[in-house]
Amino acid sequence: MLWQRWYQKAQKQGESFTALDAMKFFAIFNMTIDHLGAYFFPEIEWLRAIGRITFPVWFFLVGYSRGRDIGRELWVYALLIVVLHPFIATPFLAMNALVTVILCRLAINWCEDKGWLSKRLPEVVVSSLMISLITMPIFEYGSIAFLFAILGRLVRNNESRHRRIMLAVSAYLGFIGWQFLQFDFDAIQWLYVVVGTAWVVSWLERCPNRVIWQIWDTSRSKRIVTVLSRNTLPYYFYHRVVFQIAGAWWLGKSFGFNFVLFNW
Repeated sequence: MLWQRWYQKAQKQGESFTALDAMKFFAIFNMTIDHLGAYFFPEIEWLRAIGRITFPVWFFLVGYSRGRDIGRELWVYALLIVVLHPFIATPFLAMNALVTVILCRLAINWCEDKGWLSKRLPEVVVSSLMISLITMPIFEYGSIAFLFAILGRLVRNNESRHRRIMLAVSAYLGFIGWQFLQFDFDAIQWLYVVVGTAWVVSWLERCPNRVIWQIWDTSRSKRIVTVLSRNTLPYYFYHRVVFQIAGAWWLGKSFGFNFVLFNW
């Protein structure tokens, strides 16, 4: 059973519920609201604004993870979403965020092997910002996502604070700049996005991962929150597929193979 597998995975990550777990659940919650807006109610811009602020969390985790392998599960989920899109009149490009995760993992491993994260960090940051003009239309969030993955790796390696702050500010400004180009929020919504994202990025740069609950498996609500926060990848895949198919029906999109390259 799916939930049982998720529960067992959560158990393997320890009995205590930490601030990082809480941030991941916060990101899941906001992302779900964002996708309600994207796939069901595109006219309600507050739904999209709410979800914007937790984008950095997902790619921070790519670098923060101890592992270097991509894993078969991630490849399968990314490919299945790619295959799904032509059947629900969804653009092929930009490629889904799981493809971006794969590319970020490959890039960060390559840069680390070359020693670029320690010796050429400013050049990597500037290059990522510049090529975002090319990468943003090709895969979701483009090379801006890579900057947050690098931030996760620097935090994991306990790199010097000034390097982390420099990177966090650069990634934040790059992300906010692209949001201004992509969305037409009102002043209050923009204030929420700008200030909320700044708070999230600031928290990630410091990553004060204190224990919130010593034992999470003591109540139903704590159990649900913890299991979801520790299964972000399968949750992303299953909820996105369900939302996209149901949303395509809700908005009257045609079903059947109908290849669309860009949403221009």
